[in-house]
Amino acid sequence: MSYLEDDLKMALRRTEPPEGFADRVLARANGPAPAEPSWWEYLLVLVRPPRVQWVALSLILSVMIPAAGVYRKERQERAEGERAKEQLVFAVHVAGNKLHRVQQKVLEMGRMDTRL
Repeated sequence: MSYLEDDLKMALRRTEPPEGFADRVLARANGPAPAEPSWWEYLLVLVRPPRVQWVALSLILSVMIPAAGVYRKERQERAEGERAKEQLVFAVHVAGNKLHRVQQKVLEMGRMDTRL
């Protein structure tokens, strides 16, 4: 026989396992009881790829919806203010015209009184 065959026979010969080997294998196969996940592990679940998009979308919407409401209310108040301004300018214009007419009549009456 060659040296290779002798080495191979020695490497593949049957040997008895150490004492307690079977118990250690079974204990490792069954494994320890699963531990309760920590709060950090719960947070890491949110960062996993499919959920990141939902979390980001939720955050964006929770900011954008109130901001849109504030923007809409401001636009509405501005439009009401513009309408009030237009009404005020119109009222001042009408009052100015009436005052001008009254002033013209007073001046005409003053001229008539001096003629008499």
